[in-house]
Amino acid sequence: MDTSAIQGLIPLYAFVFLVALGEDYNIFMVSSIWQERNRLKLKDAIRLGVSQTSSVITSAGLILAGTFAVLASLPIQVLVQFGVICAIGVILDTFIVRPFLVPSITMLLGEASFWPGKIKQQPQAQYENKRA
Repeated sequence: MDTSAIQGLIPLYAFVFLVALGEDYNIFMVSSIWQERNRLKLKDAIRLGVSQTSSVITSAGLILAGTFAVLASLPIQVLVQFGVICAIGVILDTFIVRPFLVPSITMLLGEASFWPGKIKQQPQAQYENKRA
């Protein structure tokens, strides 16, 4: 199979698909950060939220990338192109965007990253009393 160019709409389809797919992982991770933010400082909440969700997100990303990579074995060129682009995109999302970029942006935006919701932060002393 020799092809001189990628099919015209494949990059657009892959982009839309990868953004939509990545949002599920964003929601999962940021909701974990949000829960931890109710009782911890933002930096600690991000550290804990990312560590709590990283194994699930990494496992799902690897499985999904493998699924898309299987499309590369099909004889239909459009599916090969879509599968390879999506597999690479999911790997980048799993190992670069999710563990580094999203937490960094959350830290840079600070409390604004939780808009429009409000954080119900408990004072640290209250949290210490509850644990005892």
